[in-house]
Amino acid sequence: MDSLNSKEPEELFYLADENGEQMAFHFLDCILVEDREYLVLMPAEGPYVNEAVILQRFKEANGEESYIPVEDRKTIRAVYDLFRQRAGDTFIFTDEK
Repeated sequence: MDSLNSKEPEELFYLADENGEQMAFHFLDCILVEDREYLVLMPAEGPYVNEAVILQRFKEANGEESYIPVEDRKTIRAVYDLFRQRAGDTFIFTDEK
């Protein structure tokens, strides 16, 4: 996947990992693909700070939301391609070889 750089992303989004540790992400976009919502996030700190993270949003029966990492390569590519089209004026995309 590509790396991205931008002016400062504005919103921070906090998620708890499987150990209950809070992780901060910059919210980049919410993209609808085949009636499913995907969040495009960028870690606020750590070694992957300039890389996009794509999570699928689920609404639980109790009204709470959960976010699951996307593993299907075709879905990742579809979401990321739409994100690149929508955010091309905001981010600089750098191909990783």
